Amino acid sequence: MNNKFFPSNFLFIMIMFTGTMFSLSSSHWLTMWMGLELNLMGFLPLMNIKGKMLEAEASMKYFIIQSMSSSILIISSVIMYNNNLSWYSMFSNNTIGIMIMLSLILKLGGAPLHFWLPSITKQMSWMILFLMLTWQKLAPLLMLSLMNSNLLILIMISIMSTIMGSIMALNQTNIQLIMTYSSISHLGWMLSMISINSSLTLIYFINYIMISMPLMSLLSTSLGNHLFMLTHKNKTNNMITISLILSLGGLPPLLGFMSKLIILISLIEMKMLMLTLFLFTGTLISLYFYLNMSLMLMIKSYMTLKTQKINKMYNPVISLNMLSSFIMYPLIMMFIKYAMTIFYK
Repeated sequence: MNNKFFPSNFLFIMIMFTGTMFSLSSSHWLTMWMGLELNLMGFLPLMNIKGKMLEAEASMKYFIIQSMSSSILIISSVIMYNNNLSWYSMFSNNTIGIMIMLSLILKLGGAPLHFWLPSITKQMSWMILFLMLTWQKLAPLLMLSLMNSNLLILIMISIMSTIMGSIMALNQTNIQLIMTYSSISHLGWMLSMISINSSLTLIYFINYIMISMPLMSLLSTSLGNHLFMLTHKNKTNNMITISLILSLGGLPPLLGFMSKLIILISLIEMKMLMLTLFLFTGTLISLYFYLNMSLMLMIKSYMTLKTQKINKMYNPVISLNMLSSFIMYPLIMMFIKYAMTIFYK
C-alpha cells in the first residue's frame, strides 16, 4: 500500500461508499449495523495509504474503537428486538435507547466520548482526515435522527461537545488537531437539532463539508501541519484561506454564519434559550483560535494581498462561501418556511 494510486484504493473507496449508502437507505437496525461494518472495512485500508507505522497504529486504534461501539450497538439492538419483537425504531426501554445513543456518539467522536479522535487524526494525511471528519459521520448522524427518546441526554452531549471542542483547541499547535477539535465543536451544533429537525442538521453538515473541502485542500498543498508554518511565505492567496477559516468559525456574512444562524433561530423559536447560550459561548471560544490562525496568515506574509490563481475546481465553492448570506441564506429560509407551512397544513 505504499503507492498512493494503488488500484485497489478505488475498490476500498467504493466499499466505504456502499456501506454508508447501505445504512442511509435502511430503517432496519440490523442492516444499518451491517452498513457501518462494511464502511469500516472499506475505510481501514485507506488509512494505511502510505504504509507508515504511525498510520498502522492509528488504523488499529480506529478499528478497536469502532468495533467496541458496533458491539454495543448490535447487543442493544438484539435486546430491543427481544423486548419488542421488532428491528425498527421502537425505544420502549429507556436504558436500551441510551446504550444505542452512546454507541453512536462514540462512533461520531462526540464529547465526552471524543478521547480517541485526536490521537488518531494527528497521524493522518489530509485527505483521510477530511473523509473521517465528514463522510464517516453521515451514517451515525442519520441513525441518531431516528431516535426520538432521551432528548435531554442528547442536549447535554451537544453542549459538552461544543464547549470541550472549543476549549481543547486553544493550546494546540498542530493544525490537524485544531481541525479535529473544531469538528467536535461543530458536531455539538449538529446534535442540538438532530432529534428536533434533522433537515437543519443536514443543511449544517453540507455547509461544513463545503467549507472544509477547499480549506483542507489549501492547507495540505501549500501550508504545513503546524501553526508557525502559517507565517511562512507560500504560493496561495492567503485571503481565500482566511475567509474559509473565518467562515468555519461562523463570522458573518460568510457561509458558516448562515448555517449557525438557521439553528439559532430555530432553537430560540422553541424557547431553548440555555442551549442557545451554551452553543454561542462555545462558538465565541472557538473564534479565538480561528482569528489566531487568520492573524498568523496575515502577518509576515508579504504575498497576502497579491491576487493569484487558485484551483478552478474550488472557485464555485469559494464564491458561494463569500456570497452565501446575500444569495443562499434567503433562498434556504424561504424554502424551509414554505416547506413547513405545507407540511403542517
